[in-house]
Amino acid sequence: MKRNRVEVFNRSPSDFYISEKKKEIDTWGKSLYGTTEIVKEENLLEELAKFCSFEETNDIREIALQLEEDIAIINKGVLSAICFCFPSSWVPSERLGASLSELHEPVADGDQLIKASSKLSKVMERQNILRWIWTITTNSSLSNHPEYERPELIGMESLYLRVETQTSAPLTEESSLFFVKVNVFPLNQVWSNSILESINSMSEEVLLYKNLKEIKDFLNEPNRCFN
Repeated sequence: MKRNRVEVFNRSPSDFYISEKKKEIDTWGKSLYGTTEIVKEENLLEELAKFCSFEETNDIREIALQLEEDIAIINKGVLSAICFCFPSSWVPSERLGASLSELHEPVADGDQLIKASSKLSKVMERQNILRWIWTITTNSSLSNHPEYERPELIGMESLYLRVETQTSAPLTEESSLFFVKVNVFPLNQVWSNSILESINSMSEEVLLYKNLKEIKDFLNEPNRCFN
């Protein structure tokens, strides 16, 4: 995690991402998005549209479908609006109203992150932040919605590196924006020994949380060949 000094979202989104978002919303509907009353009371969606230089709207979907990134609003440390078309094994609408500490509770080895959540929400209201999250998966799609069946591990050609670029930016004095850009790459194309070293350094709790136990064993098999 570090201070972000570049654009927090792509102002020239690709048609591919917009098309994939529409497919996910058509498939999963309201499970992907929602808002709380505070968002309406404080016109935060209108503020978000203004931040993005979009036409004024109070519909989180309309904004999300103009972005490559998934989008959320944090108000006073609470998730107050969200449209995540490409979630990572969780249902976005079920997290509405949760505090940052509650959102971080499922994260393995996340005690320090939970303790810092209140401070982090204040920092997000004051400056732009950038961080990356990654994992290895057998799912080649942008969405890891929990209702999707995870493909079986059948070889290196069935593994993908999933990377989330997470950026945040202040919106109002007591709220911030949270953008997530998802990229998925065939593991063979981006392989580095540092990936395996990182996986081997993870605790059992983290491996379980990231669904990496079987993948770790596979990657550590003797005479494993990487193209």
